Amino acid sequence: MLYEFDPLIGEHINRIKNKETHDHYLCHQIQDELIEIIAEKIKENILSKIKQFKYYSVIMDSTPDINHQEQVSIVIRIVLMNSENSEDIISIKEYFLTFINVHSTTGLNLSNTLKNQLDEYGLKLSNCRGQSYDNGSNMIGLYKGVQSRILQNNPRAFFVPCSAHSLNLVLRDSAKSSTKAITFFGYLGRIYNLFSASTHRWDIFKSHCNLYTVKQWSETRWESRINSVEAIRLQVKNVMHALSEILQTSDDPITKSEALSLLNEVGSFEFLLSPIIWYELLTEVNIVSKNFQNPNMQLDVLTNMLKGLIVFLEKYLDNGFEKAMETAKQLAITIEIEPTFNEIRYSKKKIYFSDESVDETLQDPKQNFRTQYFLVILDSAIMSMSKRFNQINNFNSNFGFLYDVSKLKTMPDEEIRKHCQDLQIILTDGEDKDIDAIDLFEELLILRRW
Repeated sequence: MLYEFDPLIGEHINRIKNKETHDHYLCHQIQDELIEIIAEKIKENILSKIKQFKYYSVIMDSTPDINHQEQVSIVIRIVLMNSENSEDIISIKEYFLTFINVHSTTGLNLSNTLKNQLDEYGLKLSNCRGQSYDNGSNMIGLYKGVQSRILQNNPRAFFVPCSAHSLNLVLRDSAKSSTKAITFFGYLGRIYNLFSASTHRWDIFKSHCNLYTVKQWSETRWESRINSVEAIRLQVKNVMHALSEILQTSDDPITKSEALSLLNEVGSFEFLLSPIIWYELLTEVNIVSKNFQNPNMQLDVLTNMLKGLIVFLEKYLDNGFEKAMETAKQLAITIEIEPTFNEIRYSKKKIYFSDESVDETLQDPKQNFRTQYFLVILDSAIMSMSKRFNQINNFNSNFGFLYDVSKLKTMPDEEIRKHCQDLQIILTDGEDKDIDAIDLFEELLILRRW
């Protein structure tokens, strides 16, 4: 391939063809060896930078590869300071170092794998100042997780969970807290499967829905479901027409049965409420999630966005249901369906004198939907988010005073001094301390005069 575009390689290949050389280096063993040599040289350069700037953070994740072999990736994050034109250029860099095959994903094995790999690279664990993993129990467990085992060796290796992954888990936990929510996303999956099963059905869908297409979602990235919800929320009438055409034109009895079942469900008022509610939630979460993935995101901004998202959820909990009801009623009128819930029939059980009393099941279908669906997913989302991001809020309270220079200029000296003293305590391990509170205080006073 390179022979066609690179004159130097072309000359080398021509010499081989003309038998002017026997050292052609085209054997796959030699090329693999060259690649390994290049990789080792690159790794040496990366490690020399990390050691030069001393402190680092580690990011580790595990996932099975195509051969079902569990692989752990290790990434090192540093603050890089380059002297250029007599000015310090400060940037944050992340360097991928390796993949490691592991046979056990327990917290003990993964923490030992990480420590052994750092030792092999000559990186002292005592210089680690941060660790970040996904939200699996083997990673973030308080007693046996990787983060807790690393903290036992180095209490200054602060653990920060992956924020975007945490948001995904918040949504996942919320949906799984309600049977009705699980059923709703099941219907979305069935709609996608029906239309994507053949090119003919997909053409039918596109002939009716020209704005958005139904999509399959990622189980680990819940905000991706906004695309699936959006296609239904904004095109529900068109989707019903597409289902109706498949019902009328298909000769396959299974396909006709599936289309009829979905058409009846999509045409119910209870179903209409679900995409309206989830579209509101997923849109807000998606905005925050995308901002979290910005390389320039700062801790104080992240914390404020999380607080804003929790405030939104709390307000939506109070008045979102009635707004969703009004929107659903208007939508029901446009697609000519009755804006009422289906009546729920419960089998009555005889209660004898010796039986304990039980809470009576709600008979009002609207109230039933609100309490067993809407309130459940909102309560779960608020509780889960508050719990997962409590640690980030604590970090912001410790380090946040360093981010906003404008607030720093108006902050009283004693308050700045207090923050500096607290930070020194946090960044001290025994006799070893990262900063001196007095020196930091004096530097911040100088900064305020600029």
